[in-house]
Amino acid sequence: MGADEDTERERYERLRREAGAKGWTLEAPTNRHPGYLLTSGEPGAKDARIAFGATGPVLTLEEAEAYVRDLPRGRAKGR
Repeated sequence: MGADEDTERERYERLRREAGAKGWTLEAPTNRHPGYLLTSGEPGAKDARIAFGATGPVLTLEEAEAYVRDLPRGRAKGR
């Protein structure tokens, strides 16, 4: 892994923790979704929300950072 990949991984981990503290889930890219996913609530639940970026529900790391920064502090899941 190169230095850029380490930095991106560190940014993702920091954002994932911050999103979790605000009651949201940040998922890393996979083969199924090539960008980051930011969701709240339980999947399929009436109150579930999905953050949308320029290309739909798949976000760049920069878009995910902007969303997480602007989220109000919420309750962590399961509490």
